[in-house]
Amino acid sequence: MNSWRYHPWVNVAFFENLNDGRILETFLRDKGVDVRTFNDKFLQNFLFLCPPHVTFRVQVRRDHFQQAVQAMDEAHPPILEKAIHCPSCGSLRVNYPQMTRKFFLPTVALHLGIIFRIIAHACYCENCHLTWNLSPDAAKVRVPRPFFPFK
Repeated sequence: MNSWRYHPWVNVAFFENLNDGRILETFLRDKGVDVRTFNDKFLQNFLFLCPPHVTFRVQVRRDHFQQAVQAMDEAHPPILEKAIHCPSCGSLRVNYPQMTRKFFLPTVALHLGIIFRIIAHACYCENCHLTWNLSPDAAKVRVPRPFFPFK
Protein backbone atom coordinates (compact mmCIF):
# COMPACT_ATOMS: atom_id res chain seq x y z
CA MET A 1 0.00 0.00 0.00
CA ASN A 2 3.04 2.26 -0.12
CA SER A 3 2.73 2.61 -3.88
CA TRP A 4 2.53 6.12 -5.38
CA ARG A 5 -0.92 5.28 -6.79
CA TYR A 6 -2.44 5.39 -3.31
CA HIS A 7 -1.13 8.83 -2.38
CA PRO A 8 -3.07 11.72 -3.94
CA TRP A 9 -1.49 15.03 -4.94
CA VAL A 10 -1.69 17.99 -2.55
CA ASN A 11 -1.00 21.64 -3.38
CA VAL A 12 2.17 23.28 -2.14
CA ALA A 13 2.01 26.61 -4.03
CA PHE A 14 0.13 28.47 -6.78
CA PHE A 15 1.83 30.53 -9.46
CA GLU A 16 0.55 32.65 -12.33
CA ASN A 17 3.63 31.79 -14.39
CA LEU A 18 4.49 28.23 -15.48
CA ASN A 19 8.25 28.87 -15.33
CA ASP A 20 8.02 29.95 -11.68
CA GLY A 21 6.22 26.72 -10.86
CA ARG A 22 8.86 24.71 -12.71
CA ILE A 23 11.64 26.38 -10.68
CA LEU A 24 10.00 25.30 -7.41
CA GLU A 25 9.35 21.86 -8.91
CA THR A 26 13.07 21.48 -9.73
CA PHE A 27 14.06 22.66 -6.24
CA LEU A 28 11.80 20.09 -4.58
CA ARG A 29 12.79 17.30 -6.98
CA ASP A 30 16.45 17.93 -6.08
CA LYS A 31 15.45 17.39 -2.43
CA GLY A 32 14.00 13.96 -3.31
CA VAL A 33 10.31 14.95 -3.33
CA ASP A 34 7.83 13.49 -5.83
CA VAL A 35 6.49 16.73 -7.36
CA ARG A 36 4.67 18.06 -10.42
CA THR A 37 3.51 21.40 -11.83
CA PHE A 38 -0.14 21.06 -12.77
CA ASN A 39 -2.55 23.26 -14.72
CA ASP A 40 -6.11 22.02 -14.30
CA LYS A 41 -7.41 23.49 -17.57
CA PHE A 42 -10.23 20.94 -17.72
CA LEU A 43 -11.60 21.94 -14.33
CA GLN A 44 -11.18 25.65 -15.00
CA ASN A 45 -12.77 25.62 -18.44
CA PHE A 46 -15.64 23.22 -17.86
CA LEU A 47 -16.36 22.93 -14.16
CA PHE A 48 -15.43 26.41 -12.95
CA LEU A 49 -16.64 28.35 -16.01
CA CYS A 50 -13.16 29.62 -16.87
CA PRO A 51 -11.92 31.84 -14.05
CA PRO A 52 -10.19 35.01 -15.19
CA HIS A 53 -6.67 33.93 -14.15
CA VAL A 54 -4.60 30.95 -15.16
CA THR A 55 -2.91 29.33 -12.21
CA PHE A 56 -0.31 26.61 -12.08
CA ARG A 57 -0.25 24.39 -9.01
CA VAL A 58 2.93 22.87 -7.67
CA GLN A 59 1.80 19.61 -6.11
CA VAL A 60 3.49 16.87 -4.12
CA ARG A 61 2.29 13.44 -3.07
CA ARG A 62 0.56 13.48 0.31
CA ASP A 63 3.26 11.26 1.83
CA HIS A 64 5.95 13.74 0.67
CA PHE A 65 4.18 16.88 1.92
CA GLN A 66 6.05 17.17 5.23
CA GLN A 67 9.36 16.59 3.46
CA ALA A 68 8.53 19.40 0.99
CA VAL A 69 7.49 21.78 3.78
CA GLN A 70 10.67 21.03 5.70
CA ALA A 71 12.83 21.61 2.59
CA MET A 72 11.15 24.96 1.91
CA ASP A 73 11.34 26.07 5.57
CA GLU A 74 15.07 25.25 5.73
CA ALA A 75 16.13 26.75 2.39
CA HIS A 76 13.52 29.51 1.89
CA PRO A 77 13.73 29.37 -1.94
CA PRO A 78 13.38 32.90 -3.37
CA ILE A 79 10.85 31.68 -5.94
CA LEU A 80 8.24 31.45 -3.15
CA GLU A 81 8.10 35.25 -3.19
CA LYS A 82 6.40 34.95 -6.61
CA ALA A 83 3.78 32.45 -5.39
CA ILE A 84 0.24 33.58 -4.64
CA HIS A 85 -0.02 34.32 -0.90
CA CYS A 86 -2.90 35.19 1.37
CA PRO A 87 -2.86 39.00 1.76
CA SER A 88 -3.86 38.65 5.42
CA CYS A 89 -1.59 35.97 6.87
CA GLY A 90 0.93 35.31 4.06
CA SER A 91 0.11 31.60 3.83
CA LEU A 92 0.66 29.59 0.65
CA ARG A 93 -2.30 27.35 1.54
CA VAL A 94 -4.54 29.04 -1.03
CA ASN A 95 -7.28 27.65 -3.27
CA TYR A 96 -8.31 29.29 -6.54
CA PRO A 97 -11.12 29.23 -7.45
CA GLN A 98 -12.50 29.07 -3.94
CA MET A 99 -15.03 26.27 -4.47
CA THR A 100 -14.61 22.82 -3.01
CA ARG A 101 -13.49 19.91 -5.14
CA LYS A 102 -14.72 17.33 -2.64
CA PHE A 103 -18.51 17.65 -2.80
CA PHE A 104 -20.90 18.03 -5.72
CA LEU A 105 -23.77 20.12 -4.28
CA PRO A 106 -21.74 23.19 -3.14
CA THR A 107 -20.04 23.24 -6.54
CA VAL A 108 -23.40 23.24 -8.35
CA ALA A 109 -24.73 26.02 -6.10
CA LEU A 110 -21.63 28.10 -6.73
CA HIS A 111 -21.92 27.53 -10.49
CA LEU A 112 -25.46 28.85 -10.46
CA GLY A 113 -24.26 31.93 -8.61
CA ILE A 114 -21.50 32.44 -11.18
CA ILE A 115 -23.84 31.90 -14.14
CA PHE A 116 -26.30 34.50 -12.81
CA ARG A 117 -23.42 36.87 -11.89
CA ILE A 118 -24.26 36.79 -8.17
CA ILE A 119 -20.88 35.36 -7.19
CA ALA A 120 -17.43 36.06 -8.64
CA HIS A 121 -14.40 33.77 -8.58
CA ALA A 122 -12.19 34.40 -5.59
CA CYS A 123 -9.25 32.93 -3.70
CA TYR A 124 -9.64 31.18 -0.37
CA CYS A 125 -6.99 30.88 2.34
CA GLU A 126 -7.09 27.52 4.11
CA ASN A 127 -5.12 29.00 7.01
CA CYS A 128 -7.13 32.10 8.04
CA HIS A 129 -10.24 31.46 5.87
CA LEU A 130 -10.02 34.81 4.11
CA THR A 131 -11.72 35.08 0.70
CA TRP A 132 -10.44 37.71 -1.73
CA ASN A 133 -10.46 38.52 -5.45
CA LEU A 134 -7.31 37.67 -7.36
CA SER A 135 -5.98 40.95 -8.72
CA PRO A 136 -3.52 41.32 -11.62
CA ASP A 137 -0.83 42.00 -9.02
CA ALA A 138 -1.67 38.92 -6.95
CA ALA A 139 1.87 37.58 -6.88
CA LYS A 140 3.14 41.01 -5.70
CA VAL A 141 1.25 40.88 -2.39
CA ARG A 142 3.54 41.92 0.42
CA VAL A 143 4.10 38.89 2.56
CA PRO A 144 3.83 39.55 6.30
CA ARG A 145 7.01 38.83 8.25
CA PRO A 146 7.92 36.46 9.73
CA PHE A 147 7.07 34.30 6.73
CA PHE A 148 5.70 30.87 7.67
CA PRO A 149 3.87 29.66 4.56
CA PHE A 150 2.41 26.42 5.93
CA LYS A 151 1.48 27.38 9.47
